[in-house]
Amino acid sequence: MKEYIMKSRIKFEKKVTKFFLKLTLAVFFSLVCCGTMGMTAFADKSDFKIDAEMMPSGIYTYDVRLTVENTGKDWEGTVRVTVDSSYSAYYNDCAYDTVISLPQGSTKQFVIRIPIPRDGTNSMSRTGDGVKVTLIDGNSNVAAERIFKQLLNSGVDALTMGILSDDYSSLTYMDMGGQKLYYYSDDYPIRLVELNQDNLPDSLDSLTFLVIDRYNTGVLTDDEISAIEDWTDDGGILVIGTGSYAEDTLSGLDYLGIECREVYEKGVNVNKWNSVSDYVDWSQLNMANIVDTSGRYYTYSQSLAMTRDKIDGAVAVLPYSLSELGALSASDYSDYVTQSDFVYVILDDSSSNANSRYGNSYSSGYDSSYMTRRMLSALGNSNNILNFGVLKFIVIVYVILVGPVFYLILRALKKRDLYWAVVPAAALVGIVLVFFAGRGFEVVSTRVYSVTVCNLSDRKDCRTYLHCFDAGHREWSLRLAEGYEYAGPQTSYGVSDDDEYYYRIRKEGDRLFFGIRPTTSFEDGYFCAGRTADARTEGGRIESDLSSMKFTVLSVTNDTNYDFDYFAVVEGDSVRVFRNLAAGETSSLNKKEEVFVSALGGYYYYDYMYDAREAVKAEEMDIMAALGIGISSAYSQLNGNGIAIIGLTTDWDKTVDDGCSEVSYGCLYMIQSQ
Repeated sequence: MKEYIMKSRIKFEKKVTKFFLKLTLAVFFSLVCCGTMGMTAFADKSDFKIDAEMMPSGIYTYDVRLTVENTGKDWEGTVRVTVDSSYSAYYNDCAYDTVISLPQGSTKQFVIRIPIPRDGTNSMSRTGDGVKVTLIDGNSNVAAERIFKQLLNSGVDALTMGILSDDYSSLTYMDMGGQKLYYYSDDYPIRLVELNQDNLPDSLDSLTFLVIDRYNTGVLTDDEISAIEDWTDDGGILVIGTGSYAEDTLSGLDYLGIECREVYEKGVNVNKWNSVSDYVDWSQLNMANIVDTSGRYYTYSQSLAMTRDKIDGAVAVLPYSLSELGALSASDYSDYVTQSDFVYVILDDSSSNANSRYGNSYSSGYDSSYMTRRMLSALGNSNNILNFGVLKFIVIVYVILVGPVFYLILRALKKRDLYWAVVPAAALVGIVLVFFAGRGFEVVSTRVYSVTVCNLSDRKDCRTYLHCFDAGHREWSLRLAEGYEYAGPQTSYGVSDDDEYYYRIRKEGDRLFFGIRPTTSFEDGYFCAGRTADARTEGGRIESDLSSMKFTVLSVTNDTNYDFDYFAVVEGDSVRVFRNLAAGETSSLNKKEEVFVSALGGYYYYDYMYDAREAVKAEEMDIMAALGIGISSAYSQLNGNGIAIIGLTTDWDKTVDDGCSEVSYGCLYMIQSQ
């Protein structure tokens, strides 16, 4: 019996072994076949050659030139460009599509414009993300694909900092020991370059930062000083250390508008700085009493850096010497700050006002993106409180009548046998009445609310912000008017599902389309779009008459072709709003009634919409939101001084050349600096 059981067991084990052997062979051959198929697909993709390069770009877009060559058979489809976010999928939700036809042996070259993250635009998370180019045929099949790493920052893998000093070795800690600086939507290490008077002019173009410390700038020639100033204007970030070397270091830099009145020795008058910043034991440093004679600088409390914008770049002057700072011990810093951490703070504060860093001037820490997004989301909400009074009345009357009331009436008439006929008839009448009463609330097409903001001082600085929604739970797309050259998402929506991107920007010929793939009905889409110039504002200006005693607006002249329904005057940290300023009219503000006055104080100045809600009718809140977008754009460029005049007109051309319901506003503004 045992022998029989053993033989049976051996036979069973052999069968199991054969089964798993066959299964393994089947899996192996399946993988080989799949690999062959994959190789075939890859071979098909080799029929296309894809190349991409960065073009010189403006402050609004990254311009990517694509070259697509077809070495196979005739092909028609879409070239899709997406920014592959390694940082957050929340930004990977927009596809930039271009419809092309590629006959066999042909090559097509075209430019894709991706909006730079500015005023809240969320086209990408950071510039170090890869740009993916995908060729998709009419059946949604991928014909070819290629990812370009570090394309948007032109392959830059580090920020170059030039050190102009008589003691270079004392400043090598400025590279933060390899710690990365968040700059222009990505993290970069700092690479140091030692400079002297001979190599300075030829080195400037390769620098992001220029640090001058413990160096007599008085020996520099006028041409060398001009080269530094031009480099700063073009986006460079100049950091000046002073301290006990203040007189020599500032001697050749009179154009900065900074004077050193006195240098305090270690421990003298130290409370002046200790009361502001506790990051460093300031008693261990010689501190310079530097004074802003230009009235253009803003002081950051933690680093004590006096900073200002300089066209596209920035200047920062420190009351201490960076070489002396480098000699401090770890115990001279606060418990929660290391030397590298503090250098990060210095560089972060020093570059905060530079266009070269953010693609947008920030006004003393003011972030216009929050205000823009907040106003854009409020736009289009003035009429969202629908009057359902008639519908309620019909429903209530029906509910009351259809039951006991009809029964009592029919019983009194001795017609109770008609009850079962009257009730359905009443229901039918009720449905018809509700249908016709509710027609006024139906959204029959995509609704668009747009605000075009133009800086009349620079007519290339024009952008359109759009808030859109549709009643249906379906993908929609709209064509922009002629002349628009780029478009993108204004806010990030969420995680994309595979390659089903939420936001869609498509180009056919010379026209742009924008749209969304909603997940629910009435889902909002927020966009920005722009053109390089706006002919509608050609020649127009807004003039202001200023007090000779104080930089205060006395009157405003509307020298444009548009009547302003409202206009705002921004002075310092306050905004005054007035009604009605016709084209060609001059208005004396002391004789004109203010709609309201709002303090812009605070990082996001919540008061504006609150004050507007109290001052105007509910149906005018859309206008206030549109004006708020213009105020935000203008305020971000004041840089802490000057005035801005913003005019709002409802008589503006449509921005969408397609079937939709659009309400369009125009915001025109000018900046007048002190």
